[in-house]
Amino acid sequence: MRIVFFDMDKTLLDASSGTLYVKYLWRRNMISTRELIGVMMISMQYSLNMLNFPKAMASLSRRIRGGDAVATKQLCDRWVEEDVLPHIAPKALARLRDHERQGDYVVLLSASTQFAVEPVARHLRIPYRCTELEIVNGRFTGGIIGEPCYGEGKRIWGERIAAERGVSLSECTFYTDSYSDRALLDVVGRPVVVNPDRMLRRYALRRGWPIEYFY
Repeated sequence: MRIVFFDMDKTLLDASSGTLYVKYLWRRNMISTRELIGVMMISMQYSLNMLNFPKAMASLSRRIRGGDAVATKQLCDRWVEEDVLPHIAPKALARLRDHERQGDYVVLLSASTQFAVEPVARHLRIPYRCTELEIVNGRFTGGIIGEPCYGEGKRIWGERIAAERGVSLSECTFYTDSYSDRALLDVVGRPVVVNPDRMLRRYALRRGWPIEYFY
């Protein structure tokens, strides 16, 4: 058995779920102009591979600490249904299903939180790992469970999943668009670069990795 990891934002999806979420809140007057600008700046930093992920998560944790996780899940389930699922790239979905037909174990592996990733994974009927926000008694604690699924953290999660299934990472495939995912790309047997950002495209060309376009 082989394991195939799919990144979510701008790989399986043709957009960033974070940007989609902010726009969704903005249209419903649920976010201030200041908050909108702040989140869009984080999104731009992520796209340019300039994001300080721990700092961004710390800021998020401060904002949501004590918040109602049940209400957030209900909101996000509606948002994913209305705004995110239509952004699943048809070519990405076709590739995912092709791997399943070949008997591969497909996993969605994303730096986004469970509120974006879980509904997408549920729709696709595949397992997932993501950056998981801690919830106690229905409220956000401001903490994260385990390693954030970003950078080296994504490599750690990939190693854990492979070990759980008794599979070597040399037998794994990873599809992603982002240079921030190079830690896992470097250790899988088949790295596949999809709609890459500029830095990842250069990195992939130097290593002779395949570059594909799903959208």
